[in-house]
Formats: sequence, structure tokens, C-alpha cells
Amino acid sequence: MAAMAWLGGTLAAAQALARAQQRPLFLYWGAVWCPPCNRVKADIFGRDEFVARTADVLCYHLDGDRAGAQALAAQYQLRSYPTLVLFAPDGSEITRLPCELDGELFVAAFDTALAVHRAGASAAAALDAALSGNRALSDDEWSLLSHYSWDTDEGKLLGTRQLAPTLSALAAASTQADAAARLSLHAQLAAGAGDAAAVLAILADARVARANLDIFNNNGLGLVKIASRREELAAALGGVAAQWADDFWLSAPDRLMAARLQMRMARLLAPSHSLQEQVRARVDDVLAASTDPYERHTLVNTAVSALNDAGLAAQAEQVLLAELPRSHSPYYFMLSLAASAKRRNDAAGVLEWYERAWQASVGPVTRIQWGVTYLNSLLDLAPQDAARIGPAGDGLLADIQGAGDDAWQQRNLSQLQKLTPKQASLPATLRTVLPA
Repeated sequence: MAAMAWLGGTLAAAQALARAQQRPLFLYWGAVWCPPCNRVKADIFGRDEFVARTADVLCYHLDGDRAGAQALAAQYQLRSYPTLVLFAPDGSEITRLPCELDGELFVAAFDTALAVHRAGASAAAALDAALSGNRALSDDEWSLLSHYSWDTDEGKLLGTRQLAPTLSALAAASTQADAAARLSLHAQLAAGAGDAAAVLAILADARVARANLDIFNNNGLGLVKIASRREELAAALGGVAAQWADDFWLSAPDRLMAARLQMRMARLLAPSHSLQEQVRARVDDVLAASTDPYERHTLVNTAVSALNDAGLAAQAEQVLLAELPRSHSPYYFMLSLAASAKRRNDAAGVLEWYERAWQASVGPVTRIQWGVTYLNSLLDLAPQDAARIGPAGDGLLADIQGAGDDAWQQRNLSQLQKLTPKQASLPATLRTVLPA
């Protein structure tokens, strides 16, 4: 299996090399513990076809815990893990690609983005042309817009435009049928208003439905809830999801997500005990067969969600506990164990798992995020427990100091601002350094 060739050094050096060699630059912004990041590593970066596509592209991995990474993220409007950006040699963005696409469809979207770039265009140019009507878009440009990562845009492409009306306008204007279908699904979700007939038409076409597997797997329940004809739509989506769940050509994480979607649709129609057993069996099968650590990380995350959705909370907790010794990021799953304790109204368990997660976490940004979560929970669940609040505040302060200037950038700043409403309850040493 071929491996991705990631550049070392700084992002500035990578950009300078891209300019000098007149090659596009592919940026991956992620974190070790992030399940979607691990899915991308397994199903996209681990795919020979994608590695081959990057032969003429420079690739740069910006880890969120690297020193100075959060300042760069603020500069380039990166927040959600993962964010995947393809830059032109001059440093302008060609597009942002959706991480939810399976490997095969991601390769196709990547090819399209490069083709649009070679034709002298970009997502920004295509969007301006589509909304102004000053020229007709090529099929590739429509495909580029329909496969843009609107979830990680951070206003980079939209600017001051509103998402829902922009997507609705694009769906209505598209002269490329597949792009129009995909943009319509995005528009419905953004607006919170469904079009059952349009969704049913997409589901009736196996090819088009498959092309939008990522949207249905991640947001299928949302599409049903905002639409009329819910039972009809749930039955149709459940049937398609059942086919995906048994599709050998899909990755194990995508098959398990489809199985979860199938179960969710079935529960809307007629919950049954046999459905629980089916979910349990699928989880057991995929975890028993999984050996890749990246794939397994995202599989466990999906398995826990599927089991909880099926009403099998105890089994979900067993999966998490069994995974801790073998996981490369056990502290991530400790957050899920805290959530499990919260559902049982076990306040002591919540605090124990949040504290353990923070203590085990690795990386300056990760530690701040986990530390804020623990301290916030202490203030909510044990506000009089000064013996724990004081050390937690001191520990978080040490993490802030360890992060240096990065502590006040992007994701770090967003986390620390969560403590602002509770300033009066914080240890004085911590209170003095937090943003007002």
C-alpha cells in the first residue's frame, strides 16, 4: 500500500514550495483523537488511488496540537476537525472538500477540483458566476460547488451570504442534475425545511442515492424530521440504508453508519427487539474484523452511537471499556463514558471520567479542551467541592501557560470562553487570566 508524502517544516515553507514549483497544495487540518479524522486517514489517505492523485500535489498536515497551529487556523479560517483545503500555487483556495465522502467519491471530487483549477477557476469563482448569472458554469464547476464542504467553510466562501438561501439558489440554478440533487439536500438541511418528493426521487435512483451516501448517513434522520410524508420517507431511506449496510464495496465505517441509519428509520416506524439484536450483531462483527487503528477508532465511535440509539446503553459502555487499553486516544472514549454516566444520573461517574480523560489527554490544545470540560462539569455538579475545583483550576492554568500564545487562538479561545459565565466561581489565579 502506498503512503501519503507529507511535507515537513512550516506551512509557510510548504506554500513557498508550492509557488516555486507551481503545484497545488493540499492541507489536512486534524487531530489524533478526532473520529472523522481517523476515518479520513483510513478510507482516503490509506487509499492507493488517492495517493496516486497527489503525485502532482504537495500535501501538508497541520495538527491542531502543533505549536502555533491555532494561530494559523485563525488566519486561514480553520476550525472543525478535519478541514481539507486545496490551495492553488498562489495561495488562494481552490475549494474545501467534505471529509464525509467515502474514499471512491472523495477521489472523484478531488479530480474534479483539480480539473476546475486547471481550467482557471475555483469554488469562489464558480459561486460568484452562479449567483450573478454572468456566465454559464461547466458541469465540473457545478460538481465542485455541490461537493464543497459547507460545514467547514467558516465564512471563507460564503462571506456575508446566508447559507440556506445561497444553497437554495444554487440548487435551483444548477444545470447539472446530480449537482442539483446534492445541493437540494444541503439546502433543505440548512433551511430546516424538507422536500419529501425531492428526497424520495433521489432515493429512487440507486446511483444518485449512492452519490449522496455521506449526506444520508450523517443527516438522514434530520431530513426525515423536517419533511412531510415522514413514514413514506423513513421506509424508503431505511430500505436504501439496508442495501448500503450489506454493500461489501463500502468501508466498514460507512456500512456501520448505514446500519445505524437503517435502525433509526425502523425505530420511527415500528421499534422491535429483533432490531436491537441486529445492531448488536453488526457491531460485534465489524469490531471483531477491524485491525487498522484509524478505522477502528471511528468504528468504535459509530458503534457506541448505534448501540445507544438502539437502547443498548449497557452494551455501548462495555464496548468503550473494552477499547480503552488498545486505543491510541483512550481519553476521547472517556468522554463517551462520562456521557454514559450522565444518562444514568451518576454525577460521581461523570466527574471521574472527565477527570481521567483530562489527565490522560495529550497535546496542549487537547488538554485545554478536556480541562475546560472537566472544570465546567465540576462547577455544575459539585460547586461546593473546593478540594477538587482548586486543583482543577490550577491544572488548567498550567495547561494554558504551556500552550503559550496559542491559548488565546481559535479552538482554544472558544473553549476558554465557555468558562466566562462562571468567572465568579473560578479559582482566583485562573480567573485573572481568562478573557472577559
